[in-house]
Amino acid sequence: MDRFRVEVIAKTPNPQQVVYAALHQDYTEAFVFDERDSWPTEEQCGEIIVKRLLAGERGHYGPLEHPQIIFNCGYFPHSVMQQARTHRVGVSFDVQCLAADTVITFVDGEGSAGKKNLSKTIGELHDLWTNGEKAIRSRSIRGRNGEPPGEYRRDCKRRIRKMRLRVLNEQTGLFEVGHIKDVMCSGIQPVYKVTLEDGKTLECTTNHRLFTANGWETMKDAVGLITNADGNVVGMTKNSYIMCNGLSVTDDRPYTDKLWLENQIAKGLTIKEIAGLSGCSIATVKVWIDKFGLSLKCSTPRYLNNHQPWNYNPNAFYRNKAWLVEQLNQGLYADEIATLASCSIEAVKKWVYAYGLSLNKRKPGSDEPWNKGKGGYQLNLSEDSRQKRIENAKIYTQRGADSHFWKGGTSTERQLIGAWARQIAPQVHKKFDYICQKCGIRGGLLHAHHLVPVFANQSLAYDFDNLVTLCKECHEYIHQNSLEIEFAQVYSPILEPKDWQVKPKPKGRKLRSHPVKVKSVEYVGEQMTYDLEVEGQWHNFVANGLVVHNSLRYTGNQFIDVAEGKKDIEEVFYLRPVADYTDRQGKRYYYSPEQREEDLKWCLEAARRYKIDVDAGMSEEHARGKLPFDYRQHFIVSFNLRSFLHFCDLRNKKNAQLEIQKLCEMMWPHFQDWVPAIAEWYEVNRLGKARLAP
Repeated sequence: MDRFRVEVIAKTPNPQQVVYAALHQDYTEAFVFDERDSWPTEEQCGEIIVKRLLAGERGHYGPLEHPQIIFNCGYFPHSVMQQARTHRVGVSFDVQCLAADTVITFVDGEGSAGKKNLSKTIGELHDLWTNGEKAIRSRSIRGRNGEPPGEYRRDCKRRIRKMRLRVLNEQTGLFEVGHIKDVMCSGIQPVYKVTLEDGKTLECTTNHRLFTANGWETMKDAVGLITNADGNVVGMTKNSYIMCNGLSVTDDRPYTDKLWLENQIAKGLTIKEIAGLSGCSIATVKVWIDKFGLSLKCSTPRYLNNHQPWNYNPNAFYRNKAWLVEQLNQGLYADEIATLASCSIEAVKKWVYAYGLSLNKRKPGSDEPWNKGKGGYQLNLSEDSRQKRIENAKIYTQRGADSHFWKGGTSTERQLIGAWARQIAPQVHKKFDYICQKCGIRGGLLHAHHLVPVFANQSLAYDFDNLVTLCKECHEYIHQNSLEIEFAQVYSPILEPKDWQVKPKPKGRKLRSHPVKVKSVEYVGEQMTYDLEVEGQWHNFVANGLVVHNSLRYTGNQFIDVAEGKKDIEEVFYLRPVADYTDRQGKRYYYSPEQREEDLKWCLEAARRYKIDVDAGMSEEHARGKLPFDYRQHFIVSFNLRSFLHFCDLRNKKNAQLEIQKLCEMMWPHFQDWVPAIAEWYEVNRLGKARLAP
């Protein structure tokens, strides 16, 4: 029990005056706020509450429900937290929370978060996780499970779990991809706003863990936060650096380097030449030039000032105003005048308007389409002729730069191969009778798969016989898990994949975290808070650009630390000290040192078994069923004044569990400092007597 700890996170200031105001408002027609300057002092209010409300025990204790106090309790056995949860206003355990408007960073398949609007606030995520996403259409009739007509929301937890969450590899310092396991609401908590020197901000609770230059620390410990009784920040005693969203490690995009761009512009290169050197489009170069606030130098003009077009003719008819007037008076139209002058229609229009003249215009609808009344044409081909045309198309179809649809190489070779495979896929599926060659199921959404992968032998990329039919799920499973070689071996043992090349990994963009100094911390009040649980090896995510820890709801890592010898077993598991105790029937017994040593060994063995099960892939909640119930737990509990007295009536008595009696004893000095007059009355009249609470 020596490890037990209780601290006050926040409490209502002047609580006895608050109770007095509520009590006074019940019996006066005046608006008590207007009389605030004439209220009794905090000490006098305490005396009035005891005399007029508590001493009479008349049962009207509603005014006591307004003040609130919030405790942070640490290192207590799990059973104490469970009992506190039964008789409380609010309990949450291992609480580390973020405000609702905190933006969570998600990335696309290339690891980029900037190309698409992928980010969501944690409040939005909790709403989607809990209530589902809004359907595109409204339900016009009652649903199959009795859902009423109208707008409805459908479950989207599966989609959220598949979203790529940016997480930090704490060993390499590089960002990777993780996935959400759970989204939880942590209730209303005191929230503080952390501001960094680069302008980033994060609103979180004091015990939310941040990844600093020194490793994981709670926000309070990282900055050495000092607060007063009202929760307001008094000062910070430490300089702290928080690890933030990534900087590029290796970037093969030279146009993202401001100095490189400046050098190319200084050389007098055009934007087209810069794009050619960078291997990107002109539009991309323009974006980065604008982003850096640079400007291109005006290139040498294409034509000199005295340059004249090749077809310039100073004696052309259309330059003569009198001639133009004559033709217009004869009723000629612009195209007819252009034919006489051997020039374009636009040239005629230009000079007619230059002289302030008007063109003759035809009446609308006078001409008929040239193909009016003419039907189309069809090819009446036999089945053999049609098949022959298809085969010829495969052979003689022009690809790449020879194609009539060539756009200058905007598609990569890999994209062209994919496009060809999709185009030829119907014939592949027909060949295999629309049966997936992995799962054996016919029909559904089918893909054409290269049996010999493109990365292994690109010469077979356009080989029809190298394509097999797979369903969408099997196709994605094979590529996502890099099982191309294994599948080819099972499907066709004749293949010898041992000489194949290694599948290249996508280049992507590697980002590393970097430290930014904390500038200030300020109290922003109590807010609804949320947190995430992240699946995988790295239990963190990026919130508002800062690397923060996820909520380990079941504190599973501490058991693994015990099994690996990183933590003292007594720091994680609770066992009573050696002493004499009494059971529920009043029978005395002795808890010996030998018994306690055996129990510690049993706890260690349970932790080791937990680690074996988790490493083997068992879920944490499943493996946790084999652990002793009383592992140590941190939790936050909130009371109003009345509920705290009720809690003490039920748990601060001799026949209550020893550990929860200790919790009440450690809370009591804080309660005495908060409401001294009420605490004094309670000690005399109710403490330890197990009477029904007010």
